[in-house]
Amino acid sequence: MNGGFAMERPSGRIGGDPSLLGALLLIVGVGLASLYSASYGYAMSLGKPAAYFAVRQCVWLIPAACIFCVGAFASLDYVQRAIGFVVLGSMLLLLLPFAPVIGISKNGAPRWFGFAGQMFQPSELFKPVLVLYLAHILSKKAERLGDVVNGVIPPLLLSAAGVLIVLAQNDFSTALLLVILAVIMFWIADVPLVFFAALASIGVPLISLSVLTSDYRLRRVLGFLAPGYDPADLSYQVNGSLRAIRSGGVWGKGLGQGTLKIRSIPEVQSDFVFSAWAEETGFAGILAFTALWTFFLWRAFRAAFSAPDAFRSHLAFGLACYLAIQTLINVMVVSGAAPATGIPLPFFSSGGSSLISVALASGLLFNVSRSAVSRAAVGAPGGERAERHV
Repeated sequence: MNGGFAMERPSGRIGGDPSLLGALLLIVGVGLASLYSASYGYAMSLGKPAAYFAVRQCVWLIPAACIFCVGAFASLDYVQRAIGFVVLGSMLLLLLPFAPVIGISKNGAPRWFGFAGQMFQPSELFKPVLVLYLAHILSKKAERLGDVVNGVIPPLLLSAAGVLIVLAQNDFSTALLLVILAVIMFWIADVPLVFFAALASIGVPLISLSVLTSDYRLRRVLGFLAPGYDPADLSYQVNGSLRAIRSGGVWGKGLGQGTLKIRSIPEVQSDFVFSAWAEETGFAGILAFTALWTFFLWRAFRAAFSAPDAFRSHLAFGLACYLAIQTLINVMVVSGAAPATGIPLPFFSSGGSSLISVALASGLLFNVSRSAVSRAAVGAPGGERAERHV
């Protein structure tokens, strides 16, 4: 490979898993249609065009598609060599919300930076970057992970630094998701069990303390445990979401025909877009949504188990877990099965920062699937594709 930025070229065509790519494109299309149907009423109530949120999401799709292509076709060997710059850049972006002039705070939460009316939430980008970094460093230190001080502590400290910065942004749900992803990455790297016992003995009390000492978080937990608690405040959105989901019945009211999404769920285009989908497509739509995501994640995990080396395998597995956990958490919150959080639904919720993040994760997943195809093609006699190990 050259010293500059290189792209992996598997023999023949574009390579990769066409089923993974096809499922991704279908999810993006369904997500855009769902976002438009969910948000047009709210957009009009704000005096905006009916397609305001959908058009804005389409604009964000342009850089997201570029990010996907970079993740999908960049040489992962080159990415590994540049991982220090990638992590440093991501950490610096995490600090920008605290910077004067460009830092943006809402409701006491400094989570964004931007200018000229455009905002970006760097903690979203840090999610796939953390998985990328841990996949690299833990596979590189595979022979030294038994030595906790030299093998485990360095990546643990960097992960903790990112989590602490996100906590300082008053974003507990994203910080908790980062912790879950880090634990998964350490687990699949076969870090000794004593490490997880020590981590749990410290982490569980700290998480509990952070909830109990925050009035806002505590009220959200109480609202989850007792759904009738303060329904006009923090539980109002969840209760409205549950009414919308139940009203969908088996077949739903039809796309664009939902009514509860307008009057019962404030800012439905954001974290609660799934409730509008359930109201308008019913139980059948929920099954279709589940089947589509299950198929996509199956292909993603298949790429992880077919990867040619530990780095690519860990990377794909971690990114698949990222998308799966974030989707699951959002659906559980919307359906009242988990306390309310600010976790968006990948490819469905309005927001450019989240779209960029999941586009990068999906691009890297497709890249790993290309690596598996390349390895199989090279190893096959007569140029034929070799059987994959799944």
